[in-house]
Amino acid sequence: MESEVYQPARRLALVVGGCFLLLGVIGLASAGGMAPPGAPLWPLRFGAGAFALFGALPVLWSIRNLVAPIRVSHAPLDSLPGIPAEPVVQEGWVVHGRVTHELVESPEAWQFRPARNPWRNDKRFLLGFGIPFVTAFAGLLSWVIHDRGNQVGWPLSIIGGIAVTLVCGGSALALIGMLQRASYRRLCRLTIPAEGRELELDAPAIPGADEMDFAAGLQWAFLGETKRRRLTIPRELIAAVQLCPWKFAVAGSGGQSVTWAVQGLLVLSSSAEAGCYRLPILLTSDFVGAAWLMPRLAETLDVPYLFCAGREDWKAEEQRANQRPPLKVGGIQS
Repeated sequence: MESEVYQPARRLALVVGGCFLLLGVIGLASAGGMAPPGAPLWPLRFGAGAFALFGALPVLWSIRNLVAPIRVSHAPLDSLPGIPAEPVVQEGWVVHGRVTHELVESPEAWQFRPARNPWRNDKRFLLGFGIPFVTAFAGLLSWVIHDRGNQVGWPLSIIGGIAVTLVCGGSALALIGMLQRASYRRLCRLTIPAEGRELELDAPAIPGADEMDFAAGLQWAFLGETKRRRLTIPRELIAAVQLCPWKFAVAGSGGQSVTWAVQGLLVLSSSAEAGCYRLPILLTSDFVGAAWLMPRLAETLDVPYLFCAGREDWKAEEQRANQRPPLKVGGIQS
């Protein structure tokens, strides 16, 4: 059967984008009357055009998904009775804004592993933004120190500007880099050997909220979870691959942080009394990317793909989320 890949933020993007587009169009139409006499019109038109372009992108994306929604083929959920359609809620998870994994074939095995490009792109962005920013800010600060200081020469001004920039801007960029690296270190890896041998799952040992003290929290946030668990899974226990919606909420000092995500899981069969056991292996807000990646994994494992992230599934998850307390430990990584 086929189902639409439902994206909860589609209508919000349409409304917000439409507001920006409308403001931009109004600005372009009335730029002549808003500018003071004799003032150039191009700054106002440039700003209004930027507003219009910034709003047009989400509007076009939303209209495209409304007119031609993306659909995926999957097995019906009732083909494997007794499997829940809700996510496996655990403390410590991080929602990534893009698909963090890739499925790669090698002569010995298939690897469901962390994708290499996202972390490389993050490092390139930090270096590409950080180096020019630090250089420009250090130069500006050196000029300010030299201009405002009484009899402060250029050598001391340059040293002072560089020192302050490294302490403030450099430390901020370093912390951002540590947070991003830690989020990738917490990703799992699944090895699928050829010839039907046992699977190997390497996943982080996520601590519970009751195990978190201040030092453990800092380690979890900035260094990643260093403790790992390695599971050996007999191939015959793999019953299905599943994708579930998760309205992800984390409690903080300023209130709740809420985002929409989809969770990829391995469904393991068990005894009739115990039911099934589900292992989370992916959490992302890239709904389309996950909906296309997980059926490839199911095909590789030769098991059904259970897609539980359609429109009705999201309505049910909204109701469950209203009754569910927010996580104490977790985060969001763009």
